[in-house]
Amino acid sequence: KIMQRILLASASALAFLAAVPALAQDNDSTVTQTGTDAVATVTQSGSAAASTVTQGGDNNAATVTQSGNGAESIVLQDNGTGGGSNASDDNNSATVDQTGDSYSRVRQYNDNADAQVTQNGDGNSSDILQTGDNDDAFVDQQGSDLTSTIAQSGNSNDANVSQSGDTNQSGIIQSSGSNVAIVTQEGSLNESSILQNGLGLNTANVEQTGEDNDSQITQGGIANNAGDDATVRGVFQSGDRNSSQISQSGGLQDAAVRQTGDDNDSQITQGGSLGAAHYADVDQSGNGNGSVISQAGALSDALVDQSGNDNDSTVTQGVLGSHLADVDQSGNDNSSTVTQYGWSQAAYVDQVGDGNTSSIDQGTALNGSDQYASVAQNGDDGMSTITQRGQDQRAELTQGGLSNESFIDQSGSDHLAEVTQDGADNYSSVIQSGSGSSATVTQTSDLNNSFVNQSGNGHSATVVQGSTGAM
Repeated sequence: KIMQRILLASASALAFLAAVPALAQDNDSTVTQTGTDAVATVTQSGSAAASTVTQGGDNNAATVTQSGNGAESIVLQDNGTGGGSNASDDNNSATVDQTGDSYSRVRQYNDNADAQVTQNGDGNSSDILQTGDNDDAFVDQQGSDLTSTIAQSGNSNDANVSQSGDTNQSGIIQSSGSNVAIVTQEGSLNESSILQNGLGLNTANVEQTGEDNDSQITQGGIANNAGDDATVRGVFQSGDRNSSQISQSGGLQDAAVRQTGDDNDSQITQGGSLGAAHYADVDQSGNGNGSVISQAGALSDALVDQSGNDNDSTVTQGVLGSHLADVDQSGNDNSSTVTQYGWSQAAYVDQVGDGNTSSIDQGTALNGSDQYASVAQNGDDGMSTITQRGQDQRAELTQGGLSNESFIDQSGSDHLAEVTQDGADNYSSVIQSGSGSSATVTQTSDLNNSFVNQSGNGHSATVVQGSTGAM
């Protein structure tokens, strides 16, 4: 019996010794501290984790917690100046929590910066560089192969990135002060890029869900907004392969883009030619819709709302003035182009149906003010062209039916053109020059043709066509 106890005890000891290598962690941690009152806490569990913490200056804090396989964390709070009153790397805080085979690097080279990184999954990467004062950066990545890069070189910048899914990418560069950037991405293969420079106070907020969506925001100048806070998105894209580009220079610009569906594209360019407080709002739902807005000079507004498939809108406003363009398209394959220069122009386009085309061109770079154009197309394959130069022109078109066409050209001052088309295959042309003339055209049946050409002052023309072939 004694021999049996000895043999059992020996077997238990061998089993314990055999299990020791399996419990070995094989983790690596390096902590280097200079300056005063630095605090570093590293907790690693699992295997092949690596942590490096280097702290210089005073009152820096670093906390690293890693659990899982192969995580790597680097925290650098030292720009080589050391501690004391001349140090410029004091009071920084970095917190990193990683699970899985992920990589995090935090570099804080000035004062009072705060960085927090949370990563869960494999192949994730976060890189934060803070070289200004009072910068805040927050990264939360849940999934695999997610990438976040944040570079803050001004003061009092705030960057917040939240990503889930796989293979999403976010890049934020803040090179001036008091900028705010918020990125939320869910799904896969989504990409977001935010560049904020100039004088600062810029705000960008992006949310993307789905696959292969792309958002690019570039902000220069001061106090530009592409979104506001966590509840006001500057760019919201849901679906697949949607693309948004916003470029803001100058100051006080506002832009908002909402796209739901697939293969939609929005481009907004604001600023230049002395700039001003431009505002652009794009809302697209459906597939394959496209919107381009360019605003330069004075207080331009542009509102584009498209629902359906393969609709297209282009709005160009600039060289000073208080412009407004409101485009609403529902249906398929509709196209609208609005070009406005000068002062106080206004254009309204409402297209309901399929295959309609509208073109409005008002004012010039050096002349023209207070033009007004309204186009309402509620049939199919309609075509409208309005060109207005000079002062105080007014054009209104209402177009229904099928394959109707209207052409309005006004120059001079104080002209009025009103065209109403219903039925099919009607054509109307109104040309007015001089001042104070008016033309009214009504076509309510099929295959009508009307031509009005007035030059001089104070003319009036009325055309009513209500039977096939009338003229």
